[in-house]
Amino acid sequence: MSTKATGKKWKGELKNATPLEYIVFKNVPMRSSKHGDAIDLDLSVLEILAAKAVIETFVPLRGKEVRFLRKVLGLSYEKFAGPMDLSAATVMKWERAEDDRLHLVNEVAVRTFVAERLGLHVDAAFSKLVGGHTPEVLELKAS
Repeated sequence: MSTKATGKKWKGELKNATPLEYIVFKNVPMRSSKHGDAIDLDLSVLEILAAKAVIETFVPLRGKEVRFLRKVLGLSYEKFAGPMDLSAATVMKWERAEDDRLHLVNEVAVRTFVAERLGLHVDAAFSKLVGGHTPEVLELKAS
């Protein structure tokens, strides 16, 4: 049985599409399938949208954000750590302490590295690169 695009939009909120509990997607394109309604776009599109929002809204970077960002970029520990002159063990340590915020210098390094990889422009002022607080909800429009 084939599926057809219906032009439907998600009627509510799409939560838990990423490991970051505060990310909520709205207006997610839907399609009908033999199993009911299904998301009508590649999950990687939502992941990239979420990664960009984390960087651009200056969410404080903890281990869970680092793991998410590294995986969205498709990088091993070594390839993620290398350009920042860090060891893979350092990144592993951050990720294991998923609720611990990075030291500010490391947060700035990770934020600027990820921004560059995602093609984003971020303010170069140190005070602008340091995150404020983790939002309770960060709503993103998928379309």
